[in-house]
Amino acid sequence: MSSSSPTPVPTAPGHVTVRPAVVADAKLIMQLVNELALQQVMLPRSPASVIENIRDFVIAEVDGQFAGCGALAITWTDIAEVRSLAVAPAMQKHGIGRRIVDALVDDAKRLGIPRLFAFTYVPGFFAKMGFTICEHEQLPHKVFNDCTHCPKFLACDEIAMTRVLDAKASPSKFFAKPQRAIPLPQRTPQFSPPVIEKPAKA
Repeated sequence: MSSSSPTPVPTAPGHVTVRPAVVADAKLIMQLVNELALQQVMLPRSPASVIENIRDFVIAEVDGQFAGCGALAITWTDIAEVRSLAVAPAMQKHGIGRRIVDALVDDAKRLGIPRLFAFTYVPGFFAKMGFTICEHEQLPHKVFNDCTHCPKFLACDEIAMTRVLDAKASPSKFFAKPQRAIPLPQRTPQFSPPVIEKPAKA
């Protein structure tokens, strides 16, 4: 009778640390995020969007060298977004992404945020981190704050996922309207640009 041992979790080739980002990290964050955006695995970030929100980011380092990043963006009193999660290609498959998400989860718990969400092209990873797929319409604050300004708004191809950190927290205890009571702009699966008529020749 043969027995099989569980597949070991890959470990990074060195000592991994996760720390809060500082302004000097902004260039490396932008380079990595936008490099992966070219591969259609995440959305790009502008210099201003990184620098202005540098407090949201954490940095993963392997033996003191930049290896990845992620951000926790507070969306409302009861929810925050895990965004710009990126690991350098040479350091992927070593558990670094998990370490970054764990750090962001700890920060959310410290802040008293009971629920997280993410928009992603890699739902398999987030499912392993305890996230489940949801409808975009369940995240109205994200839709109003960011999605309406996105060129992909009318035909978004990212997958929305959520993770509950505190099931006992009730949205009714927070101020403002419950999320489902907020009307949403209408999205359509496909978008056709307007037809511009050419002026008639004289």
